[in-house]
Amino acid sequence: MTKRKPEEVEEVSAKDRRINFIHINEISIVDKAKAAFQNGISYVKLYIDSTSGASPWIKPTVINATFGPITQSDDVFSINKNKKLIFVTRHLSSVQKVTKFVNSIKNANVRLIDTNIVTKYIIRDVDTDLFIEDIAAELTKQSIAASKIVRFKKKGTSEPIPIVLVEEIGRTNRSDIRIGRLIFKVYKFIENPKLCYKCLKFGHTQIRCRNDNRCKNCGGAHKECSDVPDKCFRCGQAHDALSRECSFYLIEKEIINLVREKDISFNEARKKVNSQTVREHSSEEISVKSGQEIADLREAVKELTNIVSNLTPTVNDIAKLQEVNRQCVGRIAEIQINLDRQVEENINLKKHIEIQRATIESLQSKIAVLESNFEYNPIPSSIVGDDQRTLADLNQFRVGSDGVISDFG
Repeated sequence: MTKRKPEEVEEVSAKDRRINFIHINEISIVDKAKAAFQNGISYVKLYIDSTSGASPWIKPTVINATFGPITQSDDVFSINKNKKLIFVTRHLSSVQKVTKFVNSIKNANVRLIDTNIVTKYIIRDVDTDLFIEDIAAELTKQSIAASKIVRFKKKGTSEPIPIVLVEEIGRTNRSDIRIGRLIFKVYKFIENPKLCYKCLKFGHTQIRCRNDNRCKNCGGAHKECSDVPDKCFRCGQAHDALSRECSFYLIEKEIINLVREKDISFNEARKKVNSQTVREHSSEEISVKSGQEIADLREAVKELTNIVSNLTPTVNDIAKLQEVNRQCVGRIAEIQINLDRQVEENINLKKHIEIQRATIESLQSKIAVLESNFEYNPIPSSIVGDDQRTLADLNQFRVGSDGVISDFG
């Protein structure tokens, strides 16, 4: 189970150590890194800077020349916005060598960033008379590597309340912790997003802020105003920029959840949350757009219905014309059939005529042969077919000496 810090209580700061509200175990960087790797942490971060002036390790060539020989090939260096060197490694040997080297340099400082190597637990109902030093001693007996123990107090007062925060090194998943002879149920604690009350940006507090003031009511470049209604400059909703109901504040909480529960970096968590947020917003936009499109479609359907109603008489006339056209098409089909039949008959007749012509030509050839054999010389006449000879005249013919028959005419 995961719990967040109650809204009515306040987490103490380092200045409260004098009244025993906070206890920090003095653990070396190497021992912290070793405990983190042993308890499921995949990588650690070292913060390297100078105690006097700018850091000497800013240029890539200087970083490679200085730390290249004492680190692994998969170790990573980066420069943050404050021009400080961040070293990320998965190797305990790299932590040992870099820590030793930096501590040997005058005015140089190195520390382990606890953000990603601790699991935070809330313990409730812890008697306020129980000193947190005693709690630390009890946890040490059980080999629980607690880097920090905090007693919560009422907001705006120094009155302690029975809630204790324990930061254990490593990625653990405890359900209870024993203190003395009592067993307390514990809840995973995930801190609220850091929000600067000066510039209203996430990720830092106003103590370290170097930005200009920004109004929480309107987002203007001034400290505060009260003559305008609240309107968040981030999301545009009717609340001030410090509201915990702001969608951007809720996104920051989700990012921290992913970092603590999935053991990933803030950049990776932010990318995942942002991509998911974009998809959700796209879905909402599509839903809104779809709703408007449906309304537009209904209006269009209504208009089309009216148009169809007006076209009904015309459609009926078209139906009648279609029937007439259907009959015409049927008649045309019959005519086409008759034409096809007539064409076929004409083709057959043409074939018959050609056969008759061939027969006639054959007979003419035979007649010509006979005429040449019997020396038949017809009497020419000025009129075709005007032959005045009688049948008796035609029957008078003779046979020549060569045996050829001819008439006497």
